[in-house]
Amino acid sequence: MICISTQRLSIKPSHKNCWSIFDKIDGQMIGKLFFRKQWFNIILKPQSLKLGVATEASYGLMKALNSEKYKAKTKLPHAQKFLHDMGFTSFDHNQYHEVRIENLIRPDLYTKLNKQLNINTADLNTPIQLTATQLVDSDTDCFNRPTKLHPQAHQAWQALKQAAMKDGVILQMASAFRSMNYQAQLIQNKIKQGQDLSSILNTNTAPGHSEHHTGCAIDITTDGVKPLTDEFDQSNAFEWLTKHAIDFGYLMSYPKDNQQGIIYEPWHWCYQHQ
Repeated sequence: MICISTQRLSIKPSHKNCWSIFDKIDGQMIGKLFFRKQWFNIILKPQSLKLGVATEASYGLMKALNSEKYKAKTKLPHAQKFLHDMGFTSFDHNQYHEVRIENLIRPDLYTKLNKQLNINTADLNTPIQLTATQLVDSDTDCFNRPTKLHPQAHQAWQALKQAAMKDGVILQMASAFRSMNYQAQLIQNKIKQGQDLSSILNTNTAPGHSEHHTGCAIDITTDGVKPLTDEFDQSNAFEWLTKHAIDFGYLMSYPKDNQQGIIYEPWHWCYQHQ
């Protein structure tokens, strides 16, 4: 049996006809994949559902099992439908071309969403950010919305917040995980308000380029400060973060004059997996 690697996943054989699916970032097992000739089945942990893990694992498996020409071949009608629903493009009745991960239904939508927004991704300075393969519930943010984070980022955030509290500093979340659809809607709303796209992209990164997709980025605020404004860098919370956040794996992503062309965001901090 072979080991399979995709952009976000490491898929390793457990026993005959069974592979374990691991998150590449932290090595945590997030599911199992079973395959036997005419069928295969994927079982995922709840925190990995609806994040494109099943599609990416299936894609990786099909590619690996047909690695001679990187095509998934079958005459079975139900298998054909599955491949079609996954986003493979049919070029005759029995064969399906390999497609790029970004063009699959999940984790997906990258090309579609950016095209709808008239964003030329070739011109972007911000790197592509992969959607998290697992998410857990985190805090209720300052706008009274539920949030989610990658498990490691959530654990580090809780430790960071508690350490700050011991020093008399209150840290509160203003935003956490965002899907590509959510990011696209933020940009679309600003376009409808008459804002210029190039200016928007200095504040809101394009779908597929936001660190919030990874489940590791947090917008942080504190008492007495208007969220998501430069006021935050005048607060005791910001001063505390600049001294101590790195001890918990969090770094400020967009300092002044950053090379990615994003405005100064003293409130935006991202967990770096250790």
